[in-house]
Amino acid sequence: MKDLLIGIDAGTSVIKSIAFDLSGRQLAMTSVPNSFVTLEGGGAEQDLDQTWRDMARTVRDLAAKVPDLAQRTAAVAITGQGDGTWLIDGEGLPVSRAWLWLDARAGHLVDEMRADPRDRRRFELTGTGLNSCQQGAQLAFMKKNHPDMLERAATALHCKDWLYFKMTGERATDPSEGTFTFGDFRSRTYSDEALDILDLTTHRRLLPPMLEGTTDHHPLSRSAAAETGLLEGTPVVLGYVDMVMTALGAGLYDPSGNVGCTVIGSTGIHT
Repeated sequence: MKDLLIGIDAGTSVIKSIAFDLSGRQLAMTSVPNSFVTLEGGGAEQDLDQTWRDMARTVRDLAAKVPDLAQRTAAVAITGQGDGTWLIDGEGLPVSRAWLWLDARAGHLVDEMRADPRDRRRFELTGTGLNSCQQGAQLAFMKKNHPDMLERAATALHCKDWLYFKMTGERATDPSEGTFTFGDFRSRTYSDEALDILDLTTHRRLLPPMLEGTTDHHPLSRSAAAETGLLEGTPVVLGYVDMVMTALGAGLYDPSGNVGCTVIGSTGIHT
């Protein structure tokens, strides 16, 4: 009987997998510390393949705690640390280490972009202030300083998108990260105007389709099944970015406005 759900969160500090019953009650959790490197000049990078291996390990470890995990799993859902730039080529191989949301190399460029009068319009479209952690700013910095990386890249993903690709073979991002960086949050689509303001129109080819996980999903691939221990064909869902999922899980989708949430972790946020 398919009576379990697995939630995966590839965070900045810890990568974790959690088994829930269908009512949402947590049954077991496994985790491994996340690893990344800091560089001179404000860089912060993470190995894509290591991230995948660590995530797969947490799922295998979960099977040691939950009897018949693979046979009982109805679906797997993935979220992870937000922002950053995880570039892969046409074969699905990493172009370089991922640039994390902790990466500050685009800071000076962001100051210039904020001073551009058009940045107000970009904010009106995306609903998000420009920051050096965002993929838009990082791609703009790479365009100026590391054009060879972008020439080799076929797709620009985020952390959870990379893991979804490794699980299913599908290149996609979710509407939250897609729109608050490059899109119009009203239509949940990419915005040509926002891309033009970021000077990234020529690199739109890097942006994957936005996948709405509440209605669409893909099956676990044979290779991912072998690495995670789950059954080939298990439905895999691409969740929204971690902060959105935290807010929903905490109950912020409440018309009364009487619910709040504080995150105390790698990021400190009040919502």
